[in-house]
Amino acid sequence: MSYWEQAFAQPYFDNSSRREVTTTIGKTAYLNCKVRNLGDRAVSWIRARDLHILTVGGQRYTRDPRFQPLHADGSDEWTLRIVQPRLAESGTFECQVSTEPKISQAFQLNVVVSRASIAGSKELYVRRGSDFNLTCAVLESGGPFGGGPGQQGTAEPPSFIYWYKDGRVVNYSLRDDVGSRGRGITVSTDAASRSSRLHISAALPSDTGNYTCSPSSSQPDSILVHVLNGEEPAAMQHGNSSSGSVRLRIILHECVSCNKLSFLPILLLSFVSYHLRTVLTLDTS
Repeated sequence: MSYWEQAFAQPYFDNSSRREVTTTIGKTAYLNCKVRNLGDRAVSWIRARDLHILTVGGQRYTRDPRFQPLHADGSDEWTLRIVQPRLAESGTFECQVSTEPKISQAFQLNVVVSRASIAGSKELYVRRGSDFNLTCAVLESGGPFGGGPGQQGTAEPPSFIYWYKDGRVVNYSLRDDVGSRGRGITVSTDAASRSSRLHISAALPSDTGNYTCSPSSSQPDSILVHVLNGEEPAAMQHGNSSSGSVRLRIILHECVSCNKLSFLPILLLSFVSYHLRTVLTLDTS
């Protein structure tokens, strides 16, 4: 195209940019608009729901400093950076060119709530010497365009998932009191499935504590682990109605690597024993 042809040609949008962006609350989002043959026209970013002008050219027009224009001289890209996005800001943003008539291209921003979820109940009882696993998944929900509660969304996977015990990082570390081969802590994280598994082998009483799964840009989740040195939990000693389920959970976690069929009679015997003791207690009261 000659200089004169280019001077009188109309601007147009390069459709190679992503038109839908999903981010989590507080994680900076970028909307990239590419305009070819812009000439002396200006590019503006507008929030569609209230037609509020956010930026004009390389200048911020709104009073909200979280909305920032990014543009390099000679580039066809005009980017809107949104710092600390909020859930209510899910919606449509328009990249507008000041032609007559004006042309615009719509971009969809989805802001979702990201949270960690550790499988199982909030308390776990295991006996000394047993192996146990804690499995954590990153779930997303919220916003008119996000996934439903408990569903995985479409934001980028977390850049890391850390495990903490009583406020201290335990990822990829070994216990100080490991005395024999095969005892220790291992962590396996799968970014694609947004999950992480903490495995503790040959549990010791010192492994008792509050364990927290903390992914980047997500709300953490915690579980309280009790490693019993042969004693029963207080709930079982006082005859609480939940003691049966606590006992069964202990037995199940002792069977991490056992043969399930050979273990079935032990599980059944424990279940019958618990209910028989409950009946005898009621008869004598």
